[in-house]
Amino acid sequence: MSLPARIGRFFGRRSLSTPQPERAAVSSAPREVINDAQAYGVEIKAATVAPGGWYWQAVRVHHLTPEENGGNHHIYLDILDPAIGAGTNPNGGRVYGARARVTWDGGEQIVTVDKPPNEPGTNFPMWKWQVCAAEARGLPGLELPSDRVTGLHTGHPDEAPGNTLFHHSFSITFVKVQAPLTVYRDSIIYGVIHNGAGRTARLLEGERRMAEQVVGADEAFRFAELVAGDYVVEVVDAGLRSEPIHLDGRNRVQLELTVVLAESVIHGRVHNGRGRTVTLVRDEAAVASQAVGADETFRFEGLSAGAYRVALEGADVASELLALDGRNSIAVELFAPAAGKLLGHYLLLGPADRPATQANLVLAQEYILAFRPSFGFSAEEAAAAGMVTILAAADAVSEETAAGLAADGTPVQRIAGTVEEVAQALAARIASGQPFGRTQ
Repeated sequence: MSLPARIGRFFGRRSLSTPQPERAAVSSAPREVINDAQAYGVEIKAATVAPGGWYWQAVRVHHLTPEENGGNHHIYLDILDPAIGAGTNPNGGRVYGARARVTWDGGEQIVTVDKPPNEPGTNFPMWKWQVCAAEARGLPGLELPSDRVTGLHTGHPDEAPGNTLFHHSFSITFVKVQAPLTVYRDSIIYGVIHNGAGRTARLLEGERRMAEQVVGADEAFRFAELVAGDYVVEVVDAGLRSEPIHLDGRNRVQLELTVVLAESVIHGRVHNGRGRTVTLVRDEAAVASQAVGADETFRFEGLSAGAYRVALEGADVASELLALDGRNSIAVELFAPAAGKLLGHYLLLGPADRPATQANLVLAQEYILAFRPSFGFSAEEAAAAGMVTILAAADAVSEETAAGLAADGTPVQRIAGTVEEVAQALAARIASGQPFGRTQ
């Protein structure tokens, strides 16, 4: 049996030579819909039509079996009218000359019903990776609203010979029907808006505001007594909208929305940083920057959840990773190297012949590997650095020496104490990713 003949069986077609019995009146009411292609991601978007209005209903969407398809990659369409005689077909007869529209990202094509009665009315071959939608138009000049069938594509896995990757087909039958005259007002849209307590939920039909309500502490909302139509729920001032929701006047639709909070703050101080630029980094990409104020402070507001760092431009200085949840606030303290210095960071130890200096040098090995400062025993060398860490007690490197190093604005910190205290201080800086903990 030829492919058109195989497909034709599923559209209820008979040959013109077949005697047809007298036909009883065929109902124009909407049909019960059959969509066995849902498992393939195919959906039917209902037409919006006034009570008593005529429209094209997608009454059957079928994914062809391997035996029916035979290796093809098509959309097969038929457009029927109950007012046209069609023997025993309860959906009526074919509307020759009626048109359907197939759309995809960046294009569309009109196809016309013109095939023999034993074949589907028309077809459209799908390309590899193309994702299509189809709707009926009707006869030229007599177009009606139509259901829209979406998610049609060939990129499904192998099933059996006849249905393999990029070789899948679908058949769609549209029937001319009349919407009920009775207007039902029993539809309900309800659900939860996470992080939405105290915010305003707004119901829209198109861009027309239908209702509003404040979301309670339980984050629930409910819009009731709704007529048929296409609606959207939005959260005011949150940049959040639901997908379009089709109501028939009697159905109930449950939603779950989540407001992405963007209320976190990162603020802090850059010692010796007035006028310098700090950059906020997320996922290795800069998301904002600002100049440090005359008071050496900065502030980034309106931040959503995520992991951030604050980096000082023109210097190898950055904060540790900062975890935001969309609501919290984190303070950061950075130290900018003094400008115009030959060295970036210098680790100044006490006199080389002292046992305490030798012990500190052993303790400092991981710190040196982590931050790669220059290091030595000379205050004169340290004076050439933009920032200085003194790893020695005051009897080894005097307070006068420390004050002299800091006199031109160079950040200076001292780490001293017992072996345990020095080890803990160095480990804390390594863990935070910050070579500095406090100034002298």
